[in-house]
Amino acid sequence: MVVAARTVGLDAWNPQTWNRWDSGHYLSIATTGYEYFSCARDGGRPWEVCGNAAWFPLYPWTIRPLVALGVAPVTAGVWVAALGALGMLVALWNGFLKGRGLAGCLLLGLAATFPGAVYQHAIFPTSLALLCLVLTAILVARRRWALAGVAGAGVSLSYVTGVLVCLPSGVAALLRERAWRPALVAGGIACCGFLLVLLLHQLLLGHWDAFYWVHRKGFLAIGRPAAMFGAAIAPVFERVDHRARMTAAQALTVSVLVVLGLGTAWVQRGRPDPIRAWALLASVVFWIFPLAVGRGVNLYRSDALVLPVLLLLRELPPWLLAALLIWLVVLAEQMARLFFTGYLI
Repeated sequence: MVVAARTVGLDAWNPQTWNRWDSGHYLSIATTGYEYFSCARDGGRPWEVCGNAAWFPLYPWTIRPLVALGVAPVTAGVWVAALGALGMLVALWNGFLKGRGLAGCLLLGLAATFPGAVYQHAIFPTSLALLCLVLTAILVARRRWALAGVAGAGVSLSYVTGVLVCLPSGVAALLRERAWRPALVAGGIACCGFLLVLLLHQLLLGHWDAFYWVHRKGFLAIGRPAAMFGAAIAPVFERVDHRARMTAAQALTVSVLVVLGLGTAWVQRGRPDPIRAWALLASVVFWIFPLAVGRGVNLYRSDALVLPVLLLLRELPPWLLAALLIWLVVLAEQMARLFFTGYLI
């Protein structure tokens, strides 16, 4: 990331380098709270709704104490993101990779450079959502269903699609315990994070569906996943701008990783494993959902939540993991350049 920033003439150690587009919404929630108003106030269409209610609160909540201590909001946002990224790697290592030798080290590198890696360090909730996601996986593996639900609620409070984690958590609990109660605990508590956002918006803004109405301007149509995927990867095979080709290359890379994960899960289907089921479902739903929503979702950001697919790749040979890591390092550096120059939002 430092090299990428330097290449485009920026200083990665300056917090403002990591302040882009939606970062302002998270910082405004952290400093002044939620807003919900007619877009006419900003010269837009009066029947549309503007504000920052489309952005979820856990990340701004973690920034607020630092701001109260006198840390500049931008600096606090970078610190929280960096600590979240570090925490995710520490949790992943101790929960799943420690003791796996070279393969574990390579998988840790894949997690650090996973598609969307630049957003792990920018003023965005990505790293915090990934930390909660990995903690959910660890707690599912340890059969701590209530705590897994709490960690899942953290994902729901961090990211608009985070509520999807309730599905893999519930299914994994059902497979492990063969009972509905653990499934409802693990999945239901995770859903409560999203319900808390609705309640918060009702109390603060008077509209429980405020996030939807603010988001609605960006979601222009419900998409057909196959068509959306084809459109997302098409620039790889066309003579287009290098920047469009790189974003398409990331979308294609994520799809390859998901296919590899599905393949390993199929090969090992004779050995039932609830954490494999959790990782499989989490990878698929976080990959498919943005494609199903249609235009308005930036895949190069949402791709980051497909990271659980790495739990399906633990049995791959080290030479293949090394090849994947080399490519992800190259891709992360190129995508970071696009972020720093404002091409990615």
